[in-house]
Amino acid sequence: MKRFLLMFICLMLILPAAFAEKNPADAKIGDIITFGHYEQDGKTRNGKEAIEWLVLDKQDDRVLVISRYGLDAKPYNRMNANVTWENCTLRTWLNDDFLNEAFTGDEQARILTVTVSDEKNPDHGTDPGKPTQDQIFLLSISEAEQYFASDSARQCKITAYAKKQGADRKDGSYYWWWLRSPGHRQLLAACVLGGGNIRTIGDAVSREGLAIRPAMWIQLKP
Repeated sequence: MKRFLLMFICLMLILPAAFAEKNPADAKIGDIITFGHYEQDGKTRNGKEAIEWLVLDKQDDRVLVISRYGLDAKPYNRMNANVTWENCTLRTWLNDDFLNEAFTGDEQARILTVTVSDEKNPDHGTDPGKPTQDQIFLLSISEAEQYFASDSARQCKITAYAKKQGADRKDGSYYWWWLRSPGHRQLLAACVLGGGNIRTIGDAVSREGLAIRPAMWIQLKP
């Protein structure tokens, strides 16, 4: 009985700290927070699950986050054509379907609209198109290098739902995920491989099977 009581007290002491790590208002770089809900376990009857986000940057009262897991799988662009982030179908999906599916009205009000920079492919000089104004976006090549300290830090696992949606490009247990930068031509888009290394040459924009890790800036306080 005493042993059980001691275990219970220890659990009660641990739980508040665990929940504090999930509170966006207390977020620090490297923390995992929850914000919004999206289908993840592939069992739609039990409702959507809370989305976990990795904090990449913090400036004043806002944080830059990226989803901890690959949440879905879609091509960068539905048709095989010369496209940039500005006019690809994945950008439209993120800022319309995903935004409205994953976040309440109050949550959407806390997701900042930011200028998403146009960056040439650093290895191939490919024209990236014009900068955009977005709430949800993908990281660029330079951002994926800046915010992750190593290849292993960029490695990505996916949700059961993303697998059902067709995510199958992987190396071992880690999956490929899209970046917004163009590859060596606009027919290709850059991506992160299963090993966490960045494929600057890119993959076909219409390629099925790559995971999606949305990124966004969140206002910490409503």
